[in-house]
Amino acid sequence: MFTHSVNCPYCNGEVTADWSEYVVGSECVAENRGMGAEVEHVIECEAYECPYCAKSFRVVGSVWEYPEGAYNDHELNSFKK
Repeated sequence: MFTHSVNCPYCNGEVTADWSEYVVGSECVAENRGMGAEVEHVIECEAYECPYCAKSFRVVGSVWEYPEGAYNDHELNSFKK
């Protein structure tokens, strides 16, 4: 559920990684949406090394589950350090 791609902000290479170790918090954003709760997991990675150019960049964003336990959507952004 936490494996997604971002583009390196230096070389634009597509980097796919499991971001689960960078989850800094999770919260229920909607208690009951018909199929149960919607949960947002906030991701903050201060230094991820690009496998193509070896430069370090930041990744921040969120992954949502809806219903709880099922992938719904994600928004991850990469930034130069």
